[in-house]
Amino acid sequence: MSAREPEIIFLNACIHTMDDRAPTAQALAVRGSRIVAIGADEEIRNLARPGVRMIDLHGLTVVPGFNDCHMHILGYGLKLQSANLSPDAGVRDAGALIAALRAWADANPHAPWIRGSGYNQNAFPGAEHVGIADLDRAFPDRPVLIHHASGHAALVNSRALALAGIGPTTAAPAGGEIVRDASGQPTGVLLETAIGLVGRAVPDPSRSEMKAAILRASKALASNGVTSASDMGIGCDDTEAEVGAYRDAIAEGAPLRMTLCPEASEMGSPDAVPDRDDLAATWELDETPDGVPGSARLGALKLYADGALTTRTAALREPFVDTGDGGMLLHDPAELHAYICRGHDRGWQIATHAIGDRAIDIVLDGYERCGAGPDRRHRIEHCMLTDADTMRRMVRLGVLAVMQPEFIAKLGDAYVLGLGEARATRLNPITSMLRQGVIVGFSSDCPVVPGAPLDGIRSAMIRTTPSGRVLGADERIGAEQALKAYTRGAAYAVFDECEVGMLAAGMRADFAILSGEAGIPETEVLATVLSGQIVDGVDRLP
Repeated sequence: MSAREPEIIFLNACIHTMDDRAPTAQALAVRGSRIVAIGADEEIRNLARPGVRMIDLHGLTVVPGFNDCHMHILGYGLKLQSANLSPDAGVRDAGALIAALRAWADANPHAPWIRGSGYNQNAFPGAEHVGIADLDRAFPDRPVLIHHASGHAALVNSRALALAGIGPTTAAPAGGEIVRDASGQPTGVLLETAIGLVGRAVPDPSRSEMKAAILRASKALASNGVTSASDMGIGCDDTEAEVGAYRDAIAEGAPLRMTLCPEASEMGSPDAVPDRDDLAATWELDETPDGVPGSARLGALKLYADGALTTRTAALREPFVDTGDGGMLLHDPAELHAYICRGHDRGWQIATHAIGDRAIDIVLDGYERCGAGPDRRHRIEHCMLTDADTMRRMVRLGVLAVMQPEFIAKLGDAYVLGLGEARATRLNPITSMLRQGVIVGFSSDCPVVPGAPLDGIRSAMIRTTPSGRVLGADERIGAEQALKAYTRGAAYAVFDECEVGMLAAGMRADFAILSGEAGIPETEVLATVLSGQIVDGVDRLP
């Protein structure tokens, strides 16, 4: 069999290739992990030889596999094991939160900690946090750790505070806050780096448990058509075990092409950031076992400039309307710039979390100082509050915006509470960015939001909050633009555009088969193909 002769052919489809040279096609042929031909039905059918598998898709839509270039793979897998405290699960007041935690605690009687995630006080009456007294009454003897949906806050009970050694006189770490009441007592709310004070008291998952979580997350992502994803912020007390768990998951067939992005602050001071290629060799991430669909490789160096809008810790030029506070910088600007310049000099692409306009200004100062240019593709993660001057500066420096359109759909009402209507409408200015020439990649930041790309695409098209408010109608984009940002744009953001992001001969056979066109509410993912293997939905194909 020649290198061009296919092993499987998909026919009679509506294929959106994302290839400007040939935007649509009807059929494609796959051999091994690659597309060997794509075009009209008759042309591709003529390549068939005896033994070639033929799949008639009966007019179904095919798109490149979705690429979630900013999420938390391990964190998502671990979250799937904790109590779901999200507003979508009906947790919108203290009573519902306690009930959900009790149900989880009863189902996990031997768990040393009661764990919950997805909590968002902005959906509660008065946007008030649940009081520590409520948690203590319900769980006087077992420690409780609840992660905020944003990942930038946590809620704990008194037992957890005691195990962590946190009391009235405990100093908050740099870049964090232990929220206290008028008498100086901790309220149970921990912001930013202060979460780590309790985190150190929680038993770390074993390598085997992390592997299981990565496999669980990968399979869930495949069910949503995601074939590539980036874990933005790996690194823990046992980073060797964490990286080993990713390798183990790949060896066991995790259906995902993974890019792992280490968190710079977990490496130590700026001077401790290693050479990028040296670390890749040490972690052995580019050595993928034969015959498995997934892979893992080293990606960008992750930094944090500020917090989140939902926790009022994003760093703003003008203060939040409901707190009068200007947010929080997680590093002194000089230290942040030292991390950026060190990483740049050691060969890293830099990906810096910056949500507020003040934080974005500081990050761009650092990128300019280190000599950023288009070839390095330094990124701003989230990049939510910007203006035209900032966008022009990003274009000049070759800085990419990695955005999460689903944030407005899931968290938009909280943004209005914190910023006011006028400023909230300026968030996620995707149309303006594209017009200015900013390269945009879409992602989800899952598990902050559920992370189904079809939901993200629809969110970018309609920009409607949970209450039905439209934020920034002029910044809506079309389905094709949104699809391109979730495929080609995201692949470019991780230096993978020569492998994935569009469907063309020679590219990896990574694609999603949809019931209809992206952007239509009824459309769903029917099947996912990764490296030429149907990794999800084989029973749903015609």
